[in-house]
Amino acid sequence: MTLWICDRCGIEQPGSPEPPHCVMDRGEVGIEERGDLGPHSGSWRTHEQLAAEAHTVRQRDHGRGVHSLRREPVVGIGQWSFVVRTARGNVLWDPPTSIEPDTLAAVRALGEVVAVATSHPHMFAAQVSWSHAFGRIPVLVNAAGREWLGRTDPVLEFWTEHAEPVPGVELIQVGGHMLGSAALRTPDGTLLSGDTISGGLAPNWVSFQRNFPKHIPLSAAVVRRIVDRLDGWSYDRLYTLGGDTVDADAKAVVQRSAEAHIRWVSGEFDHLT
Repeated sequence: MTLWICDRCGIEQPGSPEPPHCVMDRGEVGIEERGDLGPHSGSWRTHEQLAAEAHTVRQRDHGRGVHSLRREPVVGIGQWSFVVRTARGNVLWDPPTSIEPDTLAAVRALGEVVAVATSHPHMFAAQVSWSHAFGRIPVLVNAAGREWLGRTDPVLEFWTEHAEPVPGVELIQVGGHMLGSAALRTPDGTLLSGDTISGGLAPNWVSFQRNFPKHIPLSAAVVRRIVDRLDGWSYDRLYTLGGDTVDADAKAVVQRSAEAHIRWVSGEFDHLT
């Protein structure tokens, strides 16, 4: 059976003779924006097709055991995927959409991957294929994202609130962009935030959005909840799936940005607009 990859979201779908209906396509998206990406099924590629296309694999070494990589030209959402290296094995965070030989070789060169995890369902990508490539290692999926799974498999392990795929690497459910959205904290205090916390045009500033294509912000209450949830952990660096970086004082940057966001969306400065 062919494994199909949706061109719009990059999520691997179950094996079938013909392309399926993408799990992220629920038709016209309602005002609640639950995670649907709108009507888009119909454009598909396979792992074999993607491997045959001309492409490069960009890599970044952030130091302290954190690496990121991205296939270009991008497929689907085009996230940066991260490899967190530890003495107990590596964790692959927000895995690549495709698993071409050169992408696989780049991940393997960093050491043995022992777990795969994602920030939220838009990043499920080819998580099952990546698990199989490393001997059917666990794929940690937040239970709130179960309904958005494309390809299912016994390697999937569901978690809520907090999990440790390897000792010292923590998954923290924060919600926001999607109900089960999560961040990963490395043993040394680097936060991989997915897109629950994203970058901005200003340096040393972050933003909080519910819907990125439409630039719909998160509410004051949800931003407060995210910041309060993360307050129990120390972190000094932050990297997003879009490639944004905060290389120092990240916790203070998040708190400062959150306070400004909360005050603006609460209407405190409406008299200036």
